Amino acid sequence: MINWLYTFPELLLMILPATTLVLLLLGLSWLIRGALGIALTDTHIDFVMRVEITLFSMTSLVLAFTLVQADINYRQADALVSVEGSRIEQLDRLLARYGDPKIAELRRLLHGYTLSVAQHEWPAMVSSEGDAKTTELFSNLSHQLFAIDPVTPRQSLIFGEILKSLDATAESRAARLNAVTFGLPSLYWEVVAFAAMMMIVVSSLAATNRFRIFVLSLQLASLGAFIGFVFIMDRPFQGRHAIVPDTFEQIVTRMEHRTE
Repeated sequence: MINWLYTFPELLLMILPATTLVLLLLGLSWLIRGALGIALTDTHIDFVMRVEITLFSMTSLVLAFTLVQADINYRQADALVSVEGSRIEQLDRLLARYGDPKIAELRRLLHGYTLSVAQHEWPAMVSSEGDAKTTELFSNLSHQLFAIDPVTPRQSLIFGEILKSLDATAESRAARLNAVTFGLPSLYWEVVAFAAMMMIVVSSLAATNRFRIFVLSLQLASLGAFIGFVFIMDRPFQGRHAIVPDTFEQIVTRMEHRTE
């Protein structure tokens, strides 16, 4: 539902929540002073400012913690992509060393599968569980590999390693597709929205003059930019900072030049 937001520039994704919080502060402070006519004494304002500082500190601490978690999710997803690429390359090396001209056709299938991951499956991962064409290529590769009948002891030894590498590649692909769903739970964003609204309400009570409005606006703008940054980091495979399939593209190039 919010995938379309990741098509926006990252700077805009940080400016948007910052601007929204400031506008809400200005609107609510005007409503309290003008429409409702609520007047606060200096003692009340001092108490409100203390509460506002506490809310800001707690919200900032929660955001910092969740940013660390979002960064961990991003690094884990990036590591899964690297591991999958390494296993594909290992499978290609084993096929090249098998010593049977018939295996050359299987290497072409593996090359086509790897290229399809980069060109077709990558754009489709966000909206689906994978690409049907890429899945078919991998299935075809698996069926033909299982049809191999080793002749020499050397081929039997390498064939065992090929099967292990094939299973590891399948596991890595499943892990990558599952990593598309990495992200903070929706409950977190509900808590952040509630905390931000409480801050706006409390801040609007303290915004009794232009100087305080200016300072509180800067504070909420920084908080909004921080929220936008966490949002950007929340989905490893979405947005302009997303993990790209350059690992698979490099592997395809090396596969094309590998002779053994």
